[in-house]
Amino acid sequence: MQAVDEARGAATDEALSAWFLGESHSCCGEGDIMELGSDHMGATRFCRENENCVTAEFDEADWAVLRKQHAKCFRFVHLNGILPYEDLLAAIEASRTLLRPHGIIALSDYQKGNNPGSAAAVWNAVLTGTLRPICTTKRRFYGLWGDPSPIQEELLVWMASYDSGFAAEVHVIAGHRLLHFNIT
Repeated sequence: MQAVDEARGAATDEALSAWFLGESHSCCGEGDIMELGSDHMGATRFCRENENCVTAEFDEADWAVLRKQHAKCFRFVHLNGILPYEDLLAAIEASRTLLRPHGIIALSDYQKGNNPGSAAAVWNAVLTGTLRPICTTKRRFYGLWGDPSPIQEELLVWMASYDSGFAAEVHVIAGHRLLHFNIT
């Protein structure tokens, strides 16, 4: 049963990522895509004409160079949450400078039990900064720097029309509305 849940969870994240990268009208706009870490979600297939996808391992990422060459260039940044607390917090903040207005940050494996610092870094960025949560799944956190309400409304409409078996729970955490998608 766990293998079935894992496969359905992966399908949930695949569908959400595809929506953020290709179907949403309220977010992202134009721009490049970045994936950092060992867990790549295959975002290159969502690159449009004249867009690029930058992929690298965290130990290869030079944040100063990335900021200088790619400031406000990306519409979507995907980070693997395997980093220690301080490193992930720095990567989240660096992503803020790389994303275009309404650009999305996705963090995979942010709440794995073997690295509790990942969840702490994500929620610290929300509670002490301007990172706003859009939604979460068992595996990923999606957020942006800006107002998530239009994206959340569009996402709820899409999910209602999508024959997915997903169920949305709406939570309010420290004043932030958060959608959480479960597998039903």
